[in-house]
Amino acid sequence: MGSKWICNRSNSAIGLADMKRVLLIFLASGLAPLLAQERLKPASVDTATAFAIANPDENSPFFLSPGVSPATYQIEYAGSDPKDEIAEYPQNRNSEGSAATQIKKFFGGMFSSVNLGPIRTPPTTENLQVDPSSFSLQDRREVNVTYSIRNNTKKLSRLEYPTTQRIDILTYDSKGIVVDRWSDDRAFQPEEGIVIINPKERIEYQEKIPTREMKAGETYRIETFTTGSEKFQSTKPITPQ
Repeated sequence: MGSKWICNRSNSAIGLADMKRVLLIFLASGLAPLLAQERLKPASVDTATAFAIANPDENSPFFLSPGVSPATYQIEYAGSDPKDEIAEYPQNRNSEGSAATQIKKFFGGMFSSVNLGPIRTPPTTENLQVDPSSFSLQDRREVNVTYSIRNNTKKLSRLEYPTTQRIDILTYDSKGIVVDRWSDDRAFQPEEGIVIINPKERIEYQEKIPTREMKAGETYRIETFTTGSEKFQSTKPITPQ
C-alpha cells in the first residue's frame, strides 16, 4: 500500500513538471512577437523635455546678461574699429538707426531726382533767336530776331488778333527799363485777323531790331510776345561788345 502511494505521488510530480514546461513554452511563444514589436518602437520622450526651450548661447550677439535692460544693451562686433559708433539694441522699428529707416533713406536718396509722374508735353513751344548772338556795336546797326511758336497738340491752334500786328519786340537794359520798342515806328491796320497753326507745325516771324540805344559790355534782355487774345512770350539775353 505504501509503495503504491509513492508511485502515484511520483507520477503526479512528473505530470506537474510537464505541465509547467508546456506552460512556459506557451508563454514564450506568445510573448516573442510582443517583445519584437516593443524593440521596434522608438524610445518614448518626456513631454516636458520635448517642448523645453534650450538656454541661449552666451556667445550669441542676441544674448542678454541677467539684470541688463534690453533698451540700453549694446552690441559690439568683433574686429570693429574702437572709434566706430555702437548701435543700441534692440532698435525701435521706426527709430533713426533701424534697418527699415536706413533702407527708406537709401532708396529715397537714390530716386529723389527721378520724376515718377506722367510726362506731359506743353501745348506750345516758344523759341526766340537773336542773330548774331555775339556782335560788336561798331559793326552792327541791327540784329535779326526770329520768333517761332510750335503747336505740340493734335488739334488746330487758333490765334486771333484785333489788328494786323502779330508780335511786338521790347529791349530792356540791365535796370529793366525799355530802351526800344519794335512797333513804335510801324503802322498797323485795325483789321481783325486769325492765324491757324496745324498740329505739330509752327509759325515763324523774322524781324530786325536796332542797336543804337545799346552800350558795349552791358547785358540786354530781348522780349518777344504775341499781340492777340492768347499771349505767347519768350526772352533772350544779349551782351554787345
